[in-house]
Amino acid sequence: MELRQIHQFLALAETLNFREAAERLHMSQPPLSVSIRKLEEEIGLPLFERTTRQVALTEAGEAVLPELRKALLHLQQARRYALEAGAGERGQLTLGSVGSATLSLIPQLIPEFRRRYPGIALELRELPSSGVLELVENGGADVGLVRFPLPQPTALKLIPLVWEPMMLVVPQDSPLAQSGRSRVHLAEVADQPLIDYPHTEGLHYVLLQLCQAAGFVPQLVHSTTQVQAAISLVACGLGVALVPALHARNSSAPVCFLELETPHQERTVALALVYNPDNESRVVRQFRDVAVELLAAEG
Repeated sequence: MELRQIHQFLALAETLNFREAAERLHMSQPPLSVSIRKLEEEIGLPLFERTTRQVALTEAGEAVLPELRKALLHLQQARRYALEAGAGERGQLTLGSVGSATLSLIPQLIPEFRRRYPGIALELRELPSSGVLELVENGGADVGLVRFPLPQPTALKLIPLVWEPMMLVVPQDSPLAQSGRSRVHLAEVADQPLIDYPHTEGLHYVLLQLCQAAGFVPQLVHSTTQVQAAISLVACGLGVALVPALHARNSSAPVCFLELETPHQERTVALALVYNPDNESRVVRQFRDVAVELLAAEG
């Protein structure tokens, strides 16, 4: 059964007149009669009763009428969806993201993206930066939000969106917390355990660079992939930590966040957009453009 046959059947079923149906379809009457006859042969039953005075639906015709109306509706919907997908207005986007992005970028980015492209379904997968990179490289995610700098080179394209400094986290009962100071030198905690991050994460190397610049080798303990987990470990009295500044604005943990007296570290770390330039779909370009428009200017 072809799409044109569905249109022809419905036109005849609604007019019950070959001449009127042919006029509606912008065709002559004989080809319409031939096409309806072929449709009946294909189904194996007559769909219309024909006399010299009138045309009427048979029981079989009455039975298939609502189904062919549904079929036409589904076909029209499928065509519309295909056109929308081709125009980037419909589809699916899988986003891999570090947990930090849920505190800042995602609450800004996702609502705006959904407002502009309501037909695109979004799947969010939360992983450490190394996991997000692997997911995007393997095609398991279309685009990612990761911590930058990265611990190793990648062929993926990165766009830093939001830069921020690192801050020192100490327990509330720490002398530094009770000193009333808002800025400290990192060397002041050189003798204290420092919560570490895995070697696969860029934060680990940022931490080492800051300690090196402060003139000491840190006592690294309790490696964790999650910044919030590092803050919780500090709250438990297991050491101090270095975390991106946005966590100071979004944490209710019983700790104290202190700025560092470290020159030129305002742009120490960033949340960055990552995607595969060799496999960039229209939907990915749209997501990238929204992210850059909303957030890149803040850097």
